[in-house]
Amino acid sequence: MTPLESPTMTDGASDVADPIEERGSPSRRSVLLGAGAAAFVLAFEVPVRAMMVPGGGAVRHPMASPIAAPIGAMDSRRLNAFLAIGTDNTVTAIIAQTEGGQGVSTGMPQVIASELGADWSLMRVQFTTERRPEFVNPTLYEGLVLTAGSTSISSFYDAMRNAAAATREMFVAAAAKRWNVSPETCTVADSFVMHKASARRLSFGALAEAAARQPVPVKPKLRATSELTLVGKRLDRVDVPSKCDGSARYGIDAEVPGMLYAAVRHGPARGSEIATLNAAKAKNMPGVRRVMAIPQGIAVIADQYWQAVMALDEVSETYTDVPNAMVSTAVLRAALKKGLEVPGDPVPGGHGAPKIAMKSAATIIEGEFSFPLLSHACMEPVSCTASVVGEHCELWLSTKSPTIDSRCAGVALGIDPLTIVVHNEYQGGDFGRRSGPEHVTEAVLLSRAVGKPVKVIWTRKEDIRIDQHRTAVMATAKLGLDATGQPVAFDARITADGTWRSMFDWWYAKMKPLDLPMFNLIAGPYGVPNEVGTYKVVPHPVRIGAFRGNGETHNGYIMETMIDEAAHAAKTDPLAYRRARVSKDARSTAVLDRVATLSRWGNVKKGRYQGVAYYQAAFYGCRLAAVVEISNGPQGIKVEHVTAVCDSGLVINPMLAERCIEGGLIFGIGNAIYEEITLAGGAPEQHNFNDYRLIRMNEAPDTTVEIINFGEKPGNFGEIGVMPVGAALANAIFQATGKRLRVQPFIKSDVKFDTYSS
Repeated sequence: MTPLESPTMTDGASDVADPIEERGSPSRRSVLLGAGAAAFVLAFEVPVRAMMVPGGGAVRHPMASPIAAPIGAMDSRRLNAFLAIGTDNTVTAIIAQTEGGQGVSTGMPQVIASELGADWSLMRVQFTTERRPEFVNPTLYEGLVLTAGSTSISSFYDAMRNAAAATREMFVAAAAKRWNVSPETCTVADSFVMHKASARRLSFGALAEAAARQPVPVKPKLRATSELTLVGKRLDRVDVPSKCDGSARYGIDAEVPGMLYAAVRHGPARGSEIATLNAAKAKNMPGVRRVMAIPQGIAVIADQYWQAVMALDEVSETYTDVPNAMVSTAVLRAALKKGLEVPGDPVPGGHGAPKIAMKSAATIIEGEFSFPLLSHACMEPVSCTASVVGEHCELWLSTKSPTIDSRCAGVALGIDPLTIVVHNEYQGGDFGRRSGPEHVTEAVLLSRAVGKPVKVIWTRKEDIRIDQHRTAVMATAKLGLDATGQPVAFDARITADGTWRSMFDWWYAKMKPLDLPMFNLIAGPYGVPNEVGTYKVVPHPVRIGAFRGNGETHNGYIMETMIDEAAHAAKTDPLAYRRARVSKDARSTAVLDRVATLSRWGNVKKGRYQGVAYYQAAFYGCRLAAVVEISNGPQGIKVEHVTAVCDSGLVINPMLAERCIEGGLIFGIGNAIYEEITLAGGAPEQHNFNDYRLIRMNEAPDTTVEIINFGEKPGNFGEIGVMPVGAALANAIFQATGKRLRVQPFIKSDVKFDTYSS
């Protein structure tokens, strides 16, 4: 194996939570999401001294796949939270962040190996579900081991480097002691400690035991960024081989000895409960063990999953009436529209005197916008396998947060969540979906009822209907321009349901009225001198949750389509107009200039049209410009090409960054053109991919993505491609048709699309 080949990945360890996780000092990690503040916990703040990792470092569990073979013949010693090094010279990066396709299983070890000085061909990856302080995400909420917000590498960058640097110094100290030389005369590279003057060297494996006995440095010296030899390299993703050969394990693949299977069906509206139940026929069908009510639905437990599914079809039940059952899409839209007519809470970032400035504006651009409920529509529907024996509980699932899911199980069972063991696996899609109370609660209650492990698998229908949807949104906005066409005032009002209010009630209680829909509604990159925004909560009948791009999927759309309209009002090229507004920031102008060059802005062939949008956010540490090129032929609008240029700080792996942005661009185009959840009887009407329309493979446009590497700190790539692309597409459609699209999905507009229906 050469240094550029992929290291082996090992499946996640299953660990009981450390009590420090829940009972420590959460205020040290308290961060107002989106406010630009950050903190981190040094990886060695709570030292883990020379802990033996049996089997060469790969802690096995019942779900371990063939690729989770022991890392080596020798034992490994865990030097700190993030690192174990074996006497066979292997280095194991221990990661609590979940791999959902974003590439953290490659990018995070890349950081560790670079700072440590490890040979990439000897690196291994081990996932863990330990809930210890070092793995608490320092930039999201409080006290959660959580993979979200595209923050995995950026949030743990300093911690990983400090852990690796401390480990490196421990190995240097061990070698220097053996050679009786000064540590300052030693260097580390390719998994060797070297003494140049005497040409001696010792491998990590040879030093592992002695290094583990060295004191843990409190303030290790970090390498200069230029010395991080693996940072910036296009290393192959380590998770790809197992996903291609079928050996990768997902939550739905859980196999626990003696387990049963459960099929579930949920009531027509959130909050409804079983009123009557007729299960006489189902109980007598082959393999059926139990038919029982669950919160908001019914479950059949059987020896095999298909037996449970077939029996569930023979169960009939009725549900209690709940107020949500009266809500349709029309009712929800009416409530959202009414929300625009009453005072809302102020949005962060207001400044100046917008009312006065708006009155003096030479031109006022106004718009009313509407965005539908969206589903995550992950390829892998949610599932959870639980084993509850007395006070002992274990969970097997794909989760973005073992903290959240263990808490859900603990609440359902009335036990301490710190005692619950969580086994995590690859995620078959996430986009904000993978943690939540329903499937976890069902699994633990069913397992306790039958006294055996139970795997709950939701059908696609249940997964779409009982999703944590992106909120529906309505908004009004006014952009005032002076006589030269430059913005002088911006006033935006938004009504929606809140992600925090619906998903993190404990956090919302602390932060309200602040919630995700409010962020970046105003105070964008264009320096509008007077701005005000308000937000009105309109509760939805369905559960609302995090979504790839969150509020920027609608707030950014509002600003970028209106700023485009302002450019046309000023009779100025839309890209040049934006560039002039951000001209004081060299990084922003560099992004816009480069995307203009790559996309051949303004020089496309006849029948093609372009639209541009720009996004900048402190939380993501990025600047991203996207140009969408479309054609408008006899069959309608077709997206031909998307060009994007991103500056998101220091780039750990350009290939990972490009792929994340490409995926986000295509995801965002599908959101804007096709996707919509409609309601009837308080519940989604869509059940599967035939009626919840996603962008298809043959509709995905060609993409060109370029990454600008800048600075000393990495930014976040996982979501940013989604944010500007819908607006860029809408602006291109305006160029082609002269029509401004204020309502999503676009297919419901009076613009014709080539939808590839054949």
